[in-house]
Amino acid sequence: MYIAIAIAAALLGADRVLKYLSRTGKLRLESKYLRLTHLENHGFFLGLGQKHEKLLRWLPMGVWLLAAVCLLPELGKRIFSAQLGILLVLLGGLSNQFDRLRRGSVTDYLQFPHRRVKKRALVWNLADFMLIGGVVLTVLGLVRELFKK
Repeated sequence: MYIAIAIAAALLGADRVLKYLSRTGKLRLESKYLRLTHLENHGFFLGLGQKHEKLLRWLPMGVWLLAAVCLLPELGKRIFSAQLGILLVLLGGLSNQFDRLRRGSVTDYLQFPHRRVKKRALVWNLADFMLIGGVVLTVLGLVRELFKK
């Protein structure tokens, strides 16, 4: 479990540093496949819900707290992939929620440009990938546990 904690904590730290560098203008890169940029997302995914600022600040915190209360007691009972997945979900959500409460928006900085999608390409952050990867790892770990029994 300590290895899972170390991996998740390192990714959380990397996300916080990359967000800071993005906000200060020190994170710039443009290549064919990756663009490091800066975007403040005032909504959820694709900017949904931007008009409901108070709800956006506190609803995710309630969801995060509920997830933490439900998932943390299960952490020691699960296999490594599920442990890592749970920690990635919780810490990825925490990083984005910290931005929401402190800044009123989430800092995004990773863009994967595509020549067909020029106007509205998605911009992500490492915490978003932690959330997505965490869900996948958790589900795979739980399915693996089911088949072991």
